[in-house]
Amino acid sequence: MWAKSLIAGSILSTAVAGIIDLSIPFASELVSDLDAIIHSPPSVLEYQGGYLDPKTQSKRPLCTLKALGDEKDDSDNLVAAVEKCGRGGIIRLPDANYTIGKPLELVLVNAVLDLHGWLSFTSDIPYWLENHFDFPFQKQSLAFIIRGHDYVLDGNDKGGIDGNGQYWYNYAKDFGNKYGRPMSLTIKDSKNVLVKNFSVIQPQFWASLVWGSENVYFKDFYVNATSFNPESSSDEKNWLQNTDGSDTYQSHNVTYENFVYQGGDDCLAFKPNSTLITARNVTCFGGTGIAFGSIAQYAGVKDIIEDVLLEDISLYPSDQCPGYQGVYFKSWLGYSIGVPPNGGGGGYGYARNITVRDVYMEDIWHPLVVQSDLTYLEFNRKQYADSGLFEWSNIHLKNFTGTALANRVAWMSCSKITPCHDWTFEDINIRPGKEDHPEIHYTCNNFVLGGNDGLTQCHPSNSTLETDNGGTL
Repeated sequence: MWAKSLIAGSILSTAVAGIIDLSIPFASELVSDLDAIIHSPPSVLEYQGGYLDPKTQSKRPLCTLKALGDEKDDSDNLVAAVEKCGRGGIIRLPDANYTIGKPLELVLVNAVLDLHGWLSFTSDIPYWLENHFDFPFQKQSLAFIIRGHDYVLDGNDKGGIDGNGQYWYNYAKDFGNKYGRPMSLTIKDSKNVLVKNFSVIQPQFWASLVWGSENVYFKDFYVNATSFNPESSSDEKNWLQNTDGSDTYQSHNVTYENFVYQGGDDCLAFKPNSTLITARNVTCFGGTGIAFGSIAQYAGVKDIIEDVLLEDISLYPSDQCPGYQGVYFKSWLGYSIGVPPNGGGGGYGYARNITVRDVYMEDIWHPLVVQSDLTYLEFNRKQYADSGLFEWSNIHLKNFTGTALANRVAWMSCSKITPCHDWTFEDINIRPGKEDHPEIHYTCNNFVLGGNDGLTQCHPSNSTLETDNGGTL
């Protein structure tokens, strides 16, 4: 009987040991585990459910996210904060720097992203070439998308996005639209958005894009793309091509107020199907100025730009990039040659009801430009010079002052198929920087001008003088 009990006890002990670890830990292990509990790091995400928002005097959730530091990736923690407070709450980022090492798509609804430092993108180019969101227009890439409605992005005058762009400028050098460079900030499928006191420095590609959105307001927005690589000085643009300040695409009612840009491409660009666009108090240093387009790049596709008001615009060259254009209307040739982003054409449509007024320019290479045969491919484009199908009409330019860099003030070439018409010019007082070829001060091809349009000095011309524009035309 005793032997049977001993055997049964042995079997039971073995069975229990298979389920529960019956070993006794060493004292050092106990001390180590206790120390880990006592000194465990606090959570980087703090949640407060009934936070009284002083701006709205209402209670709402508040998520405060601390950075991991030491260049550790904060992406997943930011996603977690938005998932917890992104609907009706505030996501506060109080630290100076947050590392973003993967593409992000965030959804904000009745929420505030309260940023007091920088979302700094990593510089792992091979990773980003393989990991990004696709932007089908011109086969481009996106790094950071925000969707939703009734939300605020607040940089508090001390933060925003750092795209770590120098690595990308070195990568692309003087090659335009090199594949895979991601855009820094995309407002997509959004409605009722305020972006305020916000900066984008060293963007990888375009600094910001508004895509498929409505009622978007940028107030006090700053963009700076600067090359710090001494080798880039060998290029006229210092490798800063494609660093647009902000672009609109398939969007309605977008406003920019108090916008400052320094870079090497379009300060503002209104891409296809941009309607009800307003910009006030805009200052641009370097690049290709205010661009309407490019547009009509896709064969058989109808594009429009309509109801645009721009006022109080200032344009200058920068220390790193000339001022190539001032106000620039650019549409593609009427035939599809090559493929986007640098080829294409054959689209159609119209731009109309556009007013640009109170503009100052200083040493701008080509202050007023209309181009209807755009392509970025190298071939003899003369055979397609009058093929453009896009129509520029009902456009009004008023109170332009300043200086051109050379002889050309207005260089406007429309298509014979779709001549420019119903334009007016009032108080255009831009002084040519040179007087050796006055015959090209004001040239207008395929332009319907009458006696009351205000630009009687404009005339047709096929002169090729001063048509070299650093590859931007």
